[in-house]
Parts: sequence; structure tokens; C-alpha cells
Amino acid sequence: MTIYLLLLGLMVACFVLLVLVAKLPASLGLAVTAIVVALAAGAGFPLDKFVEGMFGYLDTGLVLIAAMIFIKAIQANGTLAALTKAVISGFGGSPLLLLVALTLIIMFPGMITGSCTASVLGTGALVAPILMQLGMPIAVAGAVVTAASVYGMIAPPVNIAVMIIGGGIDLPYVGFDGILAAMTFPLAILTTLAIGYRYVDRSKLAAVVADNRKAPKEAAWTVYIPLLVVIALMVGPKTFPKWFPDLMLPLTFVIGTVLACFVGKKFAPWKIVQEGVSDILNVVGILFGVGMLIEVMTLTGMRGGIVVGALSLPASLMLLTIAVVIPLFGGISVFGAASVLGVPFALALLGKNQIVVLSALSLIGAMGSYMPPVALTPVVTAKLIGEPSYGAINKHCIVPAVAAVAVGVLMIVFANPIAKVLGV
Repeated sequence: MTIYLLLLGLMVACFVLLVLVAKLPASLGLAVTAIVVALAAGAGFPLDKFVEGMFGYLDTGLVLIAAMIFIKAIQANGTLAALTKAVISGFGGSPLLLLVALTLIIMFPGMITGSCTASVLGTGALVAPILMQLGMPIAVAGAVVTAASVYGMIAPPVNIAVMIIGGGIDLPYVGFDGILAAMTFPLAILTTLAIGYRYVDRSKLAAVVADNRKAPKEAAWTVYIPLLVVIALMVGPKTFPKWFPDLMLPLTFVIGTVLACFVGKKFAPWKIVQEGVSDILNVVGILFGVGMLIEVMTLTGMRGGIVVGALSLPASLMLLTIAVVIPLFGGISVFGAASVLGVPFALALLGKNQIVVLSALSLIGAMGSYMPPVALTPVVTAKLIGEPSYGAINKHCIVPAVAAVAVGVLMIVFANPIAKVLGV
């Protein structure tokens, strides 16, 4: 057990030094850490294991690349802008309903890419000015965008953290949509209302709605065709599995992107492809680095050693460790936390329903998005809206984030009863 603890300490220290001191991207940090741990454990340079690990997430990488290109396409052709205007016109009579609808709009890019950055830079960029026009201070509007983006990252249909943990314990990414929806949508909506509802000025809301309705239409209804087709291709196979073919997510998003080229505003397809790949490449690289690290942890016996150590902990201490350590590690990389800590804890909790457990672990890990030193989501949001300090955004998110961690812990404790109620 001592050797496994030493290897774990080496792994964490190496990754932290590479990312925080050497300033390497998290993807390269994970890959180099995997090599260092393999050498330290006496496994040499197992190239075959590195390749196996990377290719284990090839399908997920293709999904992310295709999804991000699709998001860029419907952003360029005006679909997202038209959707935001339609939401304001349709729900502007009620501050409550409007904030709920805007929360879901912010979440959307993250839901299909598994990336909180996609939400911030996609629909978050459209919604943030609207929130400020409603009367929210800049930091509050940033907090709403940040929180909704974090929840979009773990909402269905694409939750990368669950995919990483599931890949580490050989659990297919099937049957998670219901529990993820039940977990993320209420929390996201309640967080938005808790942070921003009291700042909404009804007179300013009426002015925003009036200006929105006076503005000339930027696109006809046909601009929604790519989005509707993608939704149909995603929902159809699950709703009517016997006669609706499942084209799989990469092809689904490719079809949506091609359709987006023929409706709405004109754009340069190749430029959109380049921008989409560039924006998501770091996340795909992290997945490949995670795959390498998981293979090395398995090869050296470290993963099993960590599981044995976790099983020796009292239940209360294990839950406390999950609630504190995973978000702290998530401050460096949410996906890194999922692989390094999420996989061993999931194995230690095999007695509970794994669909609920993995969903809860992804929720707890996602709260690391607010944690320094990286604090990726609030940092990106702060740059987007012109807020000098991301801490001003974070202070509005602390209490909701702690509440979300508590919800995640309760989900683990009552995983089996929850699974029975939801039928998962």
C-alpha cells in the first residue's frame, strides 16, 4: 500500500508542478505525468498502453469536435441569436420564466459539447448583456453565466466527466440522461434565481422586451432547421428505437453543420471548422491525457491500491474526502479530477447504483470549476464581460456550489433508492 501512496503522491505533485509552475496545458501535463509515473513504477515506456489509453476516448473526442463545429455554425448563421430573441419575446412578461429560459439557453452549448467554455463563449456572450440590461450588476450577470455554464457541462446528453469515470470502470455511457437531467436542470435554475432574481428591474425588463420586439427580424424560421434536425436525430433513436436509426452523435452534428450552411446568414465553412477544432482541441487533448494516465494507473496497480485504501476508510470519512478533495483537485482540472480521483472512488462505491454515483461524482467535481488556481469558467466569463476580478463573480457562486456538493453527497448516500424511483 505504501508504494501506491508514494506513486499517487508523485502523480499529483508532478501534475500540479507541470500545470502551475511549468505552465503546460493540462493535456500535456496529464500525458507527461503518465510517462513519469510509468518510469517511476519500473514499467518503462509502455507505448502500447499509452496508445490504448488515448484511443479509448477517440469516440468521445470525435463527438466533441463535431459538436463544437456545429455550435460555431449555428452561432455564425444566426440561429443562437434568433433563439435568444425568441425567448425574450416569448417569456419577457415574467422575470421568473425569462431567467429560467435564459439559463437553459446558456446551458445548451455545454450540454452537447461537454465544455463549459462553449457555453460561456457561445450563448453566454449573447445572454450576459441582456442580464445587465435587466438590472444585474456586471459581477452578478457573470455569476449567472458561469453557474449555468458549469451545469451545462454536466447536463445530458454529453457529460465528459461521467464518460471518463465510466471508461475507467468499464461502464458504458448509457442510461444517464434521466438522472443527469433531474440533477442539473433544477440546480441550474435555482442557482440562477438565487443569484440574480432579486436584481431584475421590471421596468428595465419591459424596455428590453419592447426593444427586442421592435428590432427587425434577422432570420426566418428556417434558421432553426439545423437545430431541430439535430434534436430529432438525438431523441428519435431513444424514443422509437425499433424504427428510428441511430446515426450516432458525430454524424448527427455533421449533418446539422451542413444544414446550417444553407440557412440564415452566410459564413465561411472552413473558417468555422478551424475555429471549432481550435476551441475544443484542449479538451480533447485532456481526454487523451486522461486515457494515458488511467492505463498507467491500471498497469502499475495504483488504481486497485487506491480503491483498497478507499474501502478501508469509514463511510463518513470517504464521503468527506469526496466532498472536499475532488472539488479542490478540480480547481486544476475537472476532467483530471474525474480520472485521478473519480475512478477509484467509483470502484470503492460499487455496492451502490453506479449511474447515480457517477452522476453525483460529476456534479461534485464540476464545482471545482470555481476553484483557484485555474478557475477556468469564471476566469473566461470575467474576460468576456470585462469584469477585472473573477473573484467578484465567484463570491456569488460559493454558497450555491457548496449546496451542489451537498446534493452530490446525498445522492451517493441514497443512490439505490434514487435509482429505484427514477428507474435507472
